Amino acid sequence: MLQVSDLIEATRRGGRASLRFPKERFGSGPRPPVVVWNVVRHCNMCCPHCYAAASSRPSPTDLSTSEALRVLDSIAAAGVRVLIFSGGEPLLRPDLFFLMDKARRLGLRPHLSTNGSLIDSEAARRLVDSGVVYVGVSIDGPADFNDLYRGLPGGFERAVRALRLARAAGLRTGLRLTLMRDNRQYLEEVYATAREVGANRFYVSHLIGAGRARGLADQALSRAEARASLRLLFALAERGLDEGWSTRVVTGSNDSDGPFLLRWLRERYGARADVVAELLLRRGGNSAGEGLLNIDARGRVHPDQFWQEAVLGDVRTDRFEDILAHPLRTQLARRSDALCGRCGGCAYLDLCRGSHRGRALAAHGDPWASDPACVLEDSEISVPHSQKPLEAST
Repeated sequence: MLQVSDLIEATRRGGRASLRFPKERFGSGPRPPVVVWNVVRHCNMCCPHCYAAASSRPSPTDLSTSEALRVLDSIAAAGVRVLIFSGGEPLLRPDLFFLMDKARRLGLRPHLSTNGSLIDSEAARRLVDSGVVYVGVSIDGPADFNDLYRGLPGGFERAVRALRLARAAGLRTGLRLTLMRDNRQYLEEVYATAREVGANRFYVSHLIGAGRARGLADQALSRAEARASLRLLFALAERGLDEGWSTRVVTGSNDSDGPFLLRWLRERYGARADVVAELLLRRGGNSAGEGLLNIDARGRVHPDQFWQEAVLGDVRTDRFEDILAHPLRTQLARRSDALCGRCGGCAYLDLCRGSHRGRALAAHGDPWASDPACVLEDSEISVPHSQKPLEAST
């Protein structure tokens, strides 16, 4: 994810002191991957953009409790430290709190990604007791739009309640929205909701055509629409810093947001924004298959939750240490040498690293081709030498 508010704040501070940001956000060097684990495939909602294509009923192919416990042992032994429990709706899994507590005892930091509909005060307390450190709740717009789109009356109010209860219990929280053509007009309204409930993050994720979202090509934003939406988010984040709002803006699923933010900051702050180029270089651009992995509900391991075509192994049969040795991970670590098209010749390649390879595969049949969702114009990816993004740190 791209820490928009933090990067704007770094620019406004100026100087080398701005580089003292948490290493988990802007660190450098190899780190254990974050694992997103879809612990169930079923859900009590039916969102049209669901990347997991969640069903309405439990699947017989979901991992059993004993299998799930072996997965926890295996990923902990492989050095994983952050584990995001996702779905479907993970709170539909009867042994979820038991698994989270086991993860905590193994030294993992459990996070929860949920629609929030099943979080009451008791569930919030149990999340704390299980060692959960962050709860991300997804909606798609204001109440009327959200509930119709997601197919659950009252879903919006339940999500808001979940965020309030989680915050009251002492958990860090985030409100997440997947950006589409039908809901982009609600960005500012949903950000206001995030602030009202005290969420630590307002997380805007770009749409990726995975799962049911393969049928939503008409919902993908044009480049002009995406750029306008990002400018609004940047302005909201800047206003938040001015007015002392605690809710930070972040974006995800499109690493070209980083160079676009850098250019926006340079227009406003000039050379003071050069610190952001260095922070983006530390961040390292897209990390699917390297700093991020996904375990689906059947136990198969993928570079991330949106790139299901690539399978690195199966936790039912393979040790996680062996899965980490899959040759695709080595290829992805060297992706800058393999990328072609607009991505291969981009002046910001080291900051973005081609963004999402699964999206490139879907569009071109080639995982090393250009990501069609890049928000930069052709004239911007071949900037003159005097404006090269890393000049300040050479």
